[in-house]
Amino acid sequence: MTTPTPARQVVEAFGDCETLAEMYTEDVTWRLNHSLAPNIAGPHVGKEAVCGFNTAVFTKFYEPGSTRVDILDEIGDEGSSVVRFIMRATSRRGNPYNVEYVLFAKTSGGKVCEVVELLDTHASNEQHQGNAVGVPPEE
Repeated sequence: MTTPTPARQVVEAFGDCETLAEMYTEDVTWRLNHSLAPNIAGPHVGKEAVCGFNTAVFTKFYEPGSTRVDILDEIGDEGSSVVRFIMRATSRRGNPYNVEYVLFAKTSGGKVCEVVELLDTHASNEQHQGNAVGVPPEE
């Protein structure tokens, strides 16, 4: 794929909240697995709410600057796309974090208007506690 899809662009900007904010429509929505707590799962509606959520995630859950992603698969086009990836970071507790995700993105007028982020919630919860559960292999 020559041009990164919007889903990939969002994922590759993880940790850079200013860049993420520039990608969104004013009425953007972001949602995660329904099994997560409502303040995490969302849906987070509107640019201010989504940007606030992004900032909270990348400053309260992970050490700033520690986030990186490994893209595994990417499909779609400018209007609707999906990317499967491994997010690697260091949690605020100092634990390694390596969890597989899938992120769907839809756009309107060239900006991201909807994000659905799905992840291995069990592995995420365990890894934040320092337990190496569900760690994907290094490629």
